[in-house]
Amino acid sequence: LDLDGNCIYSVYKELDYATNFAANGTGEWKDSGLGEAFEAARKNPDEINVIDWKPYGPSAGALASFLSTGIRSESGSLVGVFVTQMPPESKPIDSQEEMEQTILELHGMFHDFTYGKINVGIHPPATQIIVDHLRIVADMWSFLRVSLQGALSLQALQNATNYIATLMLAVAALNDVLVDQAWLFAPALQGTKINVANRQLALLQGMLKDVILISLDGFNASRDGLNASMMTYEVNHELLVGGNTDGSVLAKADVPPSTSTESLSLLVAVQTSWLVLKPPLQDIANGGPATEPIVRIINDLVRAAVEAMDAAAVHFASTTITTTMMVLEILAPMPMTGNWAAGQTFRTAAFLAEGLINEQQLILPG
Repeated sequence: LDLDGNCIYSVYKELDYATNFAANGTGEWKDSGLGEAFEAARKNPDEINVIDWKPYGPSAGALASFLSTGIRSESGSLVGVFVTQMPPESKPIDSQEEMEQTILELHGMFHDFTYGKINVGIHPPATQIIVDHLRIVADMWSFLRVSLQGALSLQALQNATNYIATLMLAVAALNDVLVDQAWLFAPALQGTKINVANRQLALLQGMLKDVILISLDGFNASRDGLNASMMTYEVNHELLVGGNTDGSVLAKADVPPSTSTESLSLLVAVQTSWLVLKPPLQDIANGGPATEPIVRIINDLVRAAVEAMDAAAVHFASTTITTTMMVLEILAPMPMTGNWAAGQTFRTAAFLAEGLINEQQLILPG
């Protein structure tokens, strides 16, 4: 930018190119982060001025931070301002901000699961036993939420870590109830497979938590525990791919193999993200350092793995078990056609029986 605030050169030539950024000018984006960067460099031309993150209009509203400094001629005269725009992926991780956002999201999710939110496909709990277990988890979450919003300290982190372990046991019990109820009322739903996929998501997030705690001198997270979580994750992945049955689901705990092109494609993406994440996790589990740069890398890799696993979990949750339909002849020793009135009555009853048999699958399972 020249000393009047005109953008005379831009690498990407966005909407800000050839506009003015002086605070007393008339430029459209003068009040933006780049405008602040220009004014900061005019006041402190020999320093690196940092403008904090905020949406930047010329970049389609994406978050942007700016660094600026003055440009001097060979004689030492100030001749312009150099500004560089930092992309969204360069934004430092604000753990406090992320935790507050996660707390709000979880609070909203518990409300939706308890009372339903039909416009996004969330129905109220179908049975009382689900309501009872959901309330237990929701009450425990409410207690934890207060703790997380309190004063930050190592002791508070220790208490929260211990309580989360108890909360996860209640969540596991809720998931077991959901699988039981799905088997009773919707046997075509892959309840156990969905549960395994969701456990994979919890394992990924748990491994990240353990890495962070190890970086803070351990707490209750052990390197052996991290190693165990990694092994469990890989066993579960094999179960999601190959299943534990030949495909004809006869029991609640059966997991059918993934055979569709979409399922296998999603699981390949899951495995690819895991193979990238596994080496740095394994290094820490084996006693390697958990420095801040390494933790940041693992945080990004876990996000990618969670995104891939979540896509697979959503797919399994929206896919029902299908069966091959075939004609089955049932002997009926009476005429059901023609003019005989009784035959027409029996024909109606037979259609009703056929519907009940196919719906309930008690006489002819599958």
